[in-house]
Amino acid sequence: MDTLQIKTSEVRLAVNGDAERVISFNPADTLFAEKFYRLSANVDAKLAEFTRKGKELDADKAAGENGMPLNLQARIELQRDLCLYLRDEIDALFGAGTSQNAFGAALEADAFPQFFEGITPYFQRARSEKVSQYTTDASAKRGKGKTGRQVNR
Repeated sequence: MDTLQIKTSEVRLAVNGDAERVISFNPADTLFAEKFYRLSANVDAKLAEFTRKGKELDADKAAGENGMPLNLQARIELQRDLCLYLRDEIDALFGAGTSQNAFGAALEADAFPQFFEGITPYFQRARSEKVSQYTTDASAKRGKGKTGRQVNR
């Protein structure tokens, strides 16, 4: 049987160089890119909500006899909820298990910006290349008439 080879722009990244922990995505896929940028906007809105809640918790300076904030459990729950939200969103876009590959079992809030900062350049580069395909062709064709010859203006 003959085979059909289709070359895509899929990116495969080994997390921390571990070939067992691979994240794959296609930043040139328009639908995937659209979902990625929508996720980015949704995450920004959700982060604003979590930041507001965090400031409210931080404003409460009440401490127990041991010096620990009385609302420490609420602070921990807020961090957990943020991490679980981000893991769910990443898995919804990149596929089930992506968060496990990226973060293991940890719920470490600082890991998520690293994830997004690590993959965003692939989207920026792919989108830039796609846009330049159309803008370069359009630029080249602008100076030509219907016959395809250069038109002097």
